[in-house]
Amino acid sequence: MNNEKKFNRRKWLKLGVGGTIGVISLKLLGCKENTDVQECVPTQYDTMGPFHPNKDQADKDFDLTKFNGSVSKPKGQVIYVRGKVSDEKCNPISNALVMIWHANTHGKYTHEYDTNQIEDDPNFQGWGQMKTNEKGEYGFKTIKPGKYIVDADNDDWRTPHIHFKVARRGYHELITQLYFEEEIELNKKDAFASKLSEVEKKQVSIKSQKGIQGIEIDAILLNFDITLKNVKKEEKDKKEFVEYIGVYKVKYKSTPLEKELIQFYGGNREELKITISKENGVLTAEMPIQPKCEIFPKFKDRYIYRAFEADIEFKRNDENQVTGLVFHRHYDFPEIYADKI
Repeated sequence: MNNEKKFNRRKWLKLGVGGTIGVISLKLLGCKENTDVQECVPTQYDTMGPFHPNKDQADKDFDLTKFNGSVSKPKGQVIYVRGKVSDEKCNPISNALVMIWHANTHGKYTHEYDTNQIEDDPNFQGWGQMKTNEKGEYGFKTIKPGKYIVDADNDDWRTPHIHFKVARRGYHELITQLYFEEEIELNKKDAFASKLSEVEKKQVSIKSQKGIQGIEIDAILLNFDITLKNVKKEEKDKKEFVEYIGVYKVKYKSTPLEKELIQFYGGNREELKITISKENGVLTAEMPIQPKCEIFPKFKDRYIYRAFEADIEFKRNDENQVTGLVFHRHYDFPEIYADKI
């Protein structure tokens, strides 16, 4: 790997650290009803990462091992990921949209910004989505993602992981990552998995099961239950939401690092706009090549943009009107300023 590619890979990762099918028969995915008593603690939030799906595709169903009708299979270990989406009172949540995306078996994403010189797999779908059934169940068939290098100079790797985004009206959007329990050494080195508390590990570090009836004899099964946090009445439709809603045009100052940062968030830095809107009673932020994600109140006029490990601070003029915002990264990146238009 040449230095340019290493730099790009590392830079994109640091910048990022920060069509639905109907309900399928989950018996085909080896699902069974979970009768264990659960505490139903909300699943821990994790960064979205830089390689989330940013372009639509015709084939985006629950089976990531079949892509656009190809008879060829993707390389790698076949895995099934199943689970149940519940609320804090352990009630199943039906019709929740569950999206997953991850690297192929070689450690490369199906994404235009993954410039790492690793083998592509044209038979791997890259991402998929489905809605939970009446019991809150979901299930995907895919392949185990490979590890990939972040910084070769420091032997910095990302452990195999699967990104999840789960959304349902009346609940806070969840973005998290599933880790493989057996990847002990890689999990210890991973920038995110290594920071998990013991409680969080029990939630998102999942044991691979082999020899499960109902799936291929050499396939692996992972059970990953998810709990969403209810949007409380006092959190919905806050008075200040109306003041924040609008489009904000970024002011570009032409520093090299700011250029890279802005291009990552919006592609064309001269036309980068941040859209703040209200959806299902909560506030969201969206940029041209980034998905719409919920932002969470921190204190007056400041919200946490958890998907990208950043804060959005709304600015007011002398008449107490919202006139702009500041995008604060949680690392040593420049702040991004934007005026409300």
